[in-house]
Amino acid sequence: MPDTIDVSPSGKVKKGGTQGFFAKKPMSVGVDIGLYELRLVKVRQPSSGQWELLDCRKVFIESGISRGTPEFADFLRSELGSFCGSGRDFSLWGLIRSDKVDVETIRIPKVGKKQLENAVYWTAKKNAVFDEKETILEFEVQGEVIEEGVAKLSVVVCTASKREVEETENFFNDIGFPLTGLTAAPFALQNLFKADWMPLPDRTATLYIGDDSSRIDVFSGGNLVMTRGIRAGTNSMAEALLEEHVTSSAPSEKRGGAGAEAGPKQAHSPMNIEDAKDMVCSLGFDSPPPYGKADRFGLSKEEIFEMVNPALERLVRQVERTLEHYTVILGNEGINFIYVFSDAGVYRPVVEYIGNQLKVESDVLDPMARGNPFSGHIGAHTSVSQRASLTPALSLALSGLPRTPNLIFTYGDKEKLKSIRRVNGVIVSAFAVVMLILVGLFFWMGNVIDRKEATLAKLDQQFERSTQAVEKAASTMISEIKGTRLVLQRFKERYFGVAIIGEISRLTPQDIYILTVKATMGEDAGGETKKAVMGATISGVVTGDPDSFESVLARYVFDLKNSRMFKKVVIDKNAIEPFHGGKALKFNLTVDFF
Repeated sequence: MPDTIDVSPSGKVKKGGTQGFFAKKPMSVGVDIGLYELRLVKVRQPSSGQWELLDCRKVFIESGISRGTPEFADFLRSELGSFCGSGRDFSLWGLIRSDKVDVETIRIPKVGKKQLENAVYWTAKKNAVFDEKETILEFEVQGEVIEEGVAKLSVVVCTASKREVEETENFFNDIGFPLTGLTAAPFALQNLFKADWMPLPDRTATLYIGDDSSRIDVFSGGNLVMTRGIRAGTNSMAEALLEEHVTSSAPSEKRGGAGAEAGPKQAHSPMNIEDAKDMVCSLGFDSPPPYGKADRFGLSKEEIFEMVNPALERLVRQVERTLEHYTVILGNEGINFIYVFSDAGVYRPVVEYIGNQLKVESDVLDPMARGNPFSGHIGAHTSVSQRASLTPALSLALSGLPRTPNLIFTYGDKEKLKSIRRVNGVIVSAFAVVMLILVGLFFWMGNVIDRKEATLAKLDQQFERSTQAVEKAASTMISEIKGTRLVLQRFKERYFGVAIIGEISRLTPQDIYILTVKATMGEDAGGETKKAVMGATISGVVTGDPDSFESVLARYVFDLKNSRMFKKVVIDKNAIEPFHGGKALKFNLTVDFF
């Protein structure tokens, strides 16, 4: 059965209000797919800026279900549907597999924004060999550093298998839950500090202890400044435990007395590597020994810790060498604090041992601890091991397009979108200026007409008093007025189309880009063109969050209908199509004018 953790007072996920679509708050879901369990976290950040932890869940993956199989697709679709609900008012962030991505820190000369992407690419290309056709490159500028007296930019670069990214994106699309973003574990962890979920002590490192490998990430000022993988983890500790147990128990089989009683027991149930892994995992300070294995082998937690100590010491030495490289080779200040976390929980003596060996303060990375104002009820109703294992999923849920490097929507894609928006802004501004000029002319001409009509009224009065005396002058004035009105009418026919374009531009939001506007001209009874715009067809695209495409288009049509210049708006076509490396909703509208 799924191991579910609910944080709302009722034990169920809180739902948004019933005040309509626009009353819903933006939500984000982090998906962390492990080897044995699926971990999900859902958060929300209302306009007040205070984060809300809505729900979190751990679901054990049954043996025999593996990635790439229809059974796994059905499993993930079912769990996401249950966790996220039927609506699509949320963003979904996933984690790329660590063996399919490389993250490193480089330093580049200070360059302008237009040259930044090329500078990063060529520097990364020089430091590591990769095929740009098979690789996606994403990066994040972390700030300015001084190297040998020269100011440079520190950049964290992520290179990932394009095939892995595309397969992951397609997989989530196929199960009906398209990803908003896909990122690497160090960038996800950075969200905890960039999103102000938890405080970051000055010059802090985090140590993640995995099964086959571990990872150390160094942060400064909330930014990731270095990350390194270490080929040691809980499996190394399990092997050390097994080796030490076999060595220590072998002589007891040959001794008499009390030792002779232990021999048959060990021979009856010898320890294997799976037993050793279970007992290493049971070191988590709030985890009970699984199935009484520690008791069966006559080992306490303290004895298990002593047996895995050699492997733990090798891990610490590698961490120490990594930090020495960071300080001595790269010329940075040493760290003051280290957080330790693992999917299997962390034994408090392990944390203290690592801190003592590195001569820094240490603690468990527990962003959902009961003291955190955002953790809600989870801090009081869950164990430290449960909370620590949800750290990657929480970090993913805190992702955002502005602050999280995204392998689906990279830096280059973001810059292209900004460029499009800048061009659209210039176009809208130009039309706004034209509209202001036209409105000014309209009121000025109206004032002229008012003055002429006032003059005409006076002439009418004079005409009544002396018809013959003013007949010629009045006729001349009437002719001038008719000529003025004809000019105004032609002015309207000539510039009405421009006014229509200006009105369309004014009503078009940032997430909609107009591709074409085709106007239809009316004709009089004689077949001669009046040059009066009767209607138009508009084609464009909706960008941004795919889940909000339909609502953005609906709002746009609503705004057009409410304009005093348009009497009818009809959607002829709308369909999602590729657009600049992403997805967009392409549409055609027919608009009739008054």
